[in-house]
Amino acid sequence: DDEGEDEEEEDEEEDEEEEMTPDDMKDLGNQRYKTKDYRGAIEAYSSAIEADPSTPAYYTNRASAYMMVNDFKSAVTDCSKAIELDPTLAKAYVRKAKALLAQGNASEAIAAYTQCLVKDPGNAAVAKEKKETEEAVQRLALARQCLAEEKYTQTWRQIEIVEKSLPGIADIQMIKVESLCGLGRYQEAYSLTTSLMRTNSRLQGLLFWRAKCLYYMNQMPQAIKHLQEAMRNDPDNKTYRTEIKKWRALEAQKEAGNAAFKAGNLQEAITEWTACLEVDPSNRPFNAKLYANRGTAYSKLRRHQEAVDDCTRAIDLDPMYLKAYNRRAESLRCLDGEPNEVKVHLQGALRDYEKAMELDSEENQRDYKTKMRTVQTEIKRVGRKDFYKILGVSKDATDDEIKKAYKKGALRLHPDRMAGKPEAEKEAATAKFKELNEANEVLLDREKRQLYDSGVEPEDLDNPHAGRSHGGGMGGMDHDDLMRMFMHQQAGMGGMGGSPFGRGGGGGGFHFG
Repeated sequence: DDEGEDEEEEDEEEDEEEEMTPDDMKDLGNQRYKTKDYRGAIEAYSSAIEADPSTPAYYTNRASAYMMVNDFKSAVTDCSKAIELDPTLAKAYVRKAKALLAQGNASEAIAAYTQCLVKDPGNAAVAKEKKETEEAVQRLALARQCLAEEKYTQTWRQIEIVEKSLPGIADIQMIKVESLCGLGRYQEAYSLTTSLMRTNSRLQGLLFWRAKCLYYMNQMPQAIKHLQEAMRNDPDNKTYRTEIKKWRALEAQKEAGNAAFKAGNLQEAITEWTACLEVDPSNRPFNAKLYANRGTAYSKLRRHQEAVDDCTRAIDLDPMYLKAYNRRAESLRCLDGEPNEVKVHLQGALRDYEKAMELDSEENQRDYKTKMRTVQTEIKRVGRKDFYKILGVSKDATDDEIKKAYKKGALRLHPDRMAGKPEAEKEAATAKFKELNEANEVLLDREKRQLYDSGVEPEDLDNPHAGRSHGGGMGGMDHDDLMRMFMHQQAGMGGMGGSPFGRGGGGGGFHFG
């Protein structure tokens, strides 16, 4: 009996469904639409249309549901049918225009708005939407023009506005990728290509620009791999063939420079990297590294002004380039000149160390503090006795260079050479000869040279405590260092070898006063 009752209930439900009017089906579609069951809504509206194909509202409602599932083509078809049934139905024109915009068809969307205004001239909302669409089309044309002229900031400003009104135009996303690359925002551009690969992997130029992003991010093997894939999809594209040839040649020439540098052939490395720099001025990260590498080669050849110039170019291309700041600081410290010029160079080195300290990791902070204190000492010493200048050598001179310079100066100033000279000239030569000997003695003694370079005055170099209290006290340590030492000492006096700041044994401790 129970089974019989269930069958009767099912029959009643089927009868109710069969008895639903087209408007009932439309209402069911509306309920499903409100609960975001868009495909269910499409099914209900389709049933209403099948029962009554002459009611425009059924088509416009279904068009709205189609748009929610991104079926814009079907939405346009339904709106066109609604307009055919009722040419005065403003809603159908507006919905059709929006579906056309979503497809990227701005010109037909503007035509749909125009047709609506012909039927309903007083519709202010439609007039506003039409005007906004026309302005967006104009901005899109301007964005394309700016991109062609490599005005990337202006391109980006225009395209951000355009995208809000014309989201469906496919090449808007590619314009965004190109302008991001032009602005040096390569990671953002690459992330956008990743998103586009998921939604529209067949978008024209997508693989090529994804390859370009990798190229600008200095991931050459992956860049070439992506470009090869783009060439397989478009084998007749001359731009792709030209680019891959250029990239391969660039990578080979860079590696040739690297190999020459490692082999100690510095001038050859400079030549290879110089040729590399002429290939693609637009690749800022790659060229920044080339400039920094060439600057390192120049510094090893003691061509410090050229090293400074190259590091400056690298920093201009990449303001966060840590290695370039350090390299430039070292070369600035080696530059010679008049006292005021030397002071300017040293102040520049100090600023570079400050920036490098800001960019580098915590573990290297103490090294920077030491370097900065040394530079500050060098600034104070400008105009005073300078052993390097007395010998005529750079601050990074080798022992052989110092010996050679001393020999040359000694031959020129030796007292035996002064026989027959005026007394005043003899006295001046004797004083210079004495300074020459003093400079030679200090700079050929590794320990004394290290103390001298760290800021110890020449007259204090033989003092056993020299260097332990300069630079602000306690071996150049700053207040934070001292406090850490003090706290450590308070926690473990018993195992400090008898010295409050020593380690393990007694030697190497710090001395107050």
